[in-house]
Amino acid sequence: MSGVSLASATNQKLDTARRLLQQSQASEEKWLSAGLESSAIFQLRSALNGLLQEVRSSYSLSSSFEITELLAEASAKQIVIPVLSELSDLLSRPDSWCSQLQQAYLVQLECRSAAHIVNDNLIGRGGDSGASVDLYLAKLVELVLRFREESSEY
Repeated sequence: MSGVSLASATNQKLDTARRLLQQSQASEEKWLSAGLESSAIFQLRSALNGLLQEVRSSYSLSSSFEITELLAEASAKQIVIPVLSELSDLLSRPDSWCSQLQQAYLVQLECRSAAHIVNDNLIGRGGDSGASVDLYLAKLVELVLRFREESSEY
């Protein structure tokens, strides 16, 4: 992806996730739907990393993709970055879409059953015909667009 802007790379990940989710919902084969949904989750987590890369670039941060490290570096530079604060808040709440995306990603990454993370606090559960992944996509797109809008104001 050399020569592609950070925003374009993030957009490509979001678009790929959207298309995978559409294919998953259109498929009548359960095994294929599950695989496509898993792939969409990976693309969404990659898009979140893309957003963090955009933040790093916009604010000249050198930390890793860990939100806490980015916040610490921003604080040391006396910079307030609303999107990082929001992500930190979202990740601290198990019922948030961002925490659930992270959990869904870890389930796929570790190739384990999602059954033991399912509880009444979850917005969506796997096997919900992609509704939870669709929610993650919509919320992440909203966050990316808001970050870019806020960044362009300065």
